[in-house]
Amino acid sequence: MSFNQTLFLRFLVALPYAGLVFTSCKSSPKTGDKEQADWDKANIVQVDPTDSAYRQQLKNVQDSIGFFVTLLKSKAENHFDFFAKAEFIDGDKAEHMWFSADSLVGNKIAGLLDNEPVELKNVIYKDRVTIDLKDIEDWAIYDKDSLVAGNFITYE
Repeated sequence: MSFNQTLFLRFLVALPYAGLVFTSCKSSPKTGDKEQADWDKANIVQVDPTDSAYRQQLKNVQDSIGFFVTLLKSKAENHFDFFAKAEFIDGDKAEHMWFSADSLVGNKIAGLLDNEPVELKNVIYKDRVTIDLKDIEDWAIYDKDSLVAGNFITYE
C-alpha cells in the first residue's frame, strides 16, 4: 500500500463522524455559464454563522486542511479532483463559493472559481483565484463523481 493510500485510510478512520450533521451534496452541472448561474441561484443556502454545528464543521475543515494539502501536492499521481470553498467579498457584499483547486502557492490554494456569483461583480465563473489556507471554509476531494473526502458543510 502506498503512503498516500495509508494516509487516506488513517484519515477516514479518524473522521469525527459524530460531528457530521450535514449530508453530502451533488456537484453542480458545468454545461455553460447560464446553466451554471441558474443552478447556483437555485441552490443558495443561508447559514447562521453562530450555529454551533456549523462552527464545529469549520473547525473540522481547518483541522484537516493538511490532509487536503498533502493530496493536492501529489495531484499528478492520484488524479483526484480538488475543490475548496471560501468567502469572496465585493464591497459590502459577500458570497461563499467553491473553486476547483489545482495548485499551491506558498500557503495559498489556487484554482478556478466553480460558482457563478449571484451579487458579486468583481469575480466571475472560471476566474483564477488564490485563497489563503486559513480562509478555506470547506474542502472536498472527488474521484470522478464520487466524494472521497471532505465536504464537511453540506445541506439537503
